[in-house]
Amino acid sequence: MIRILYASQSTHDITDQQVHDILTSSRRNNPGHGITGVLIHGGGLFMQVLEGPEQSTLRQYVRILDDRRHGDCKIIHITPTDHRIFKKWSMGVIKCDPLQFQQIAKLRERRFESVPAKDFTSEMGEFVKMLNTGQAHPDASLPVEALS
Repeated sequence: MIRILYASQSTHDITDQQVHDILTSSRRNNPGHGITGVLIHGGGLFMQVLEGPEQSTLRQYVRILDDRRHGDCKIIHITPTDHRIFKKWSMGVIKCDPLQFQQIAKLRERRFESVPAKDFTSEMGEFVKMLNTGQAHPDASLPVEALS
């Protein structure tokens, strides 16, 4: 199993309906491929974590690259893993202020290094805690599944 964290920029103003469409499609398709994760968006920025079987997850990322709603995709981190952070999220979504993306700035700065999986998991855990403590607010029109 692998986990991928990537960031991208919207090619135009993204609407709540478009985000809802992404979420609906992900929730329909991801379970059959064993993929879980979360999409964070705001201010024309996207950040997404995908986790699942290596081949399925990489294929999904390649499909995401073809989506014309965003561009300038950059993998921030990719790591093998034996457990999921988002095990109950076929795809969660969080709408937040772009400044809140800075929580993972350490990983972005270290993207050319070999970052130990434990460090990545720890950083993502801190990011998830931030989301769960209300420092980032779920978009009310787009339900977010609970983390376990």
